[in-house]
Amino acid sequence: MTMHKSKGKEFDAVIIVEGQHDMPLLDPVPGSKTQEADRRLLRVAMTRGRHLVILIRPNTAIPLTPPATAPEAP
Repeated sequence: MTMHKSKGKEFDAVIIVEGQHDMPLLDPVPGSKTQEADRRLLRVAMTRGRHLVILIRPNTAIPLTPPATAPEAP
């Protein structure tokens, strides 16, 4: 099932697979409108699982969260 078709449904578990050569889960341009829409769609897919969500992604995939920044020294 596609992420679009999962809207409004619930499952005990959800497995989301990102292919290495297919379209990535997120647009690689940080802050783009496409990336924001991709994030909303991914959130829909992730919230369909009642008990378990598994993400399977290639090692080369862009991070789903921004990189952590070190705290500034006083």
